[in-house]
Amino acid sequence: MGNETAAPIDGRSTRWETHRRERRSTIVAAAIAAIEAHGPDVLTAQIAELAAVPRTHVYRHFDDKHALDLAVSSAIGAQIAERIRVALASRGSVRAIVSTSIDEHLSWIEQHPNLYRFLAQHAYAIRVGRHTSAVDAKAAFAAELTTLIRRYLEVLGADTSGAERIIVGLVGLVDATAAWWLETGIPDRSVLTAELTDHVWVLLDRSARRLGLVLDPDEPLPRLRPLVS
Repeated sequence: MGNETAAPIDGRSTRWETHRRERRSTIVAAAIAAIEAHGPDVLTAQIAELAAVPRTHVYRHFDDKHALDLAVSSAIGAQIAERIRVALASRGSVRAIVSTSIDEHLSWIEQHPNLYRFLAQHAYAIRVGRHTSAVDAKAAFAAELTTLIRRYLEVLGADTSGAERIIVGLVGLVDATAAWWLETGIPDRSVLTAELTDHVWVLLDRSARRLGLVLDPDEPLPRLRPLVS
């Protein structure tokens, strides 16, 4: 065993892999821009034009359209998650945090209606460890909110096992309403945010009481310890 040596690294292979990752990123970014411009049923030719590559080259970097759509959905989901994560990082009361996160979700939808429609049409299920997760706006929102709720339940000394179950229902309510709002355009975002905040608080309050917690919606929540990366 002492005579074993590491296999030599093929410089050409490394350069090709780097080039391939960069080209994939370029195509995904172009696809997102094309969806924004042309809608969720964007054509491969429109993506290739923005990526500045021949149409036939798009699928040299993705196995098929399904693989490209999944990569695009994952990238968009990551964007939404980051927006929601920043919104949820604000300190304050339950009502303030819920209102901020809902408004951020609606704001993203308002700014990127075609991306939201694309996610709705291309909702994929991906396997992560032992769990299956959807790649869409609702899933991104739910994942971030579940993490936050679980951390607060831990600080408050409550059972955290039902956190995901609680949030899935709440986010389903918010997202279904958001989808309807996107197509109707009414009411104003601020009005809808206030209405949804009230609805979510009622459901959160009932869930909290089942766990033996009585929360004041306008009382500042305890400070959370920073997450260790």
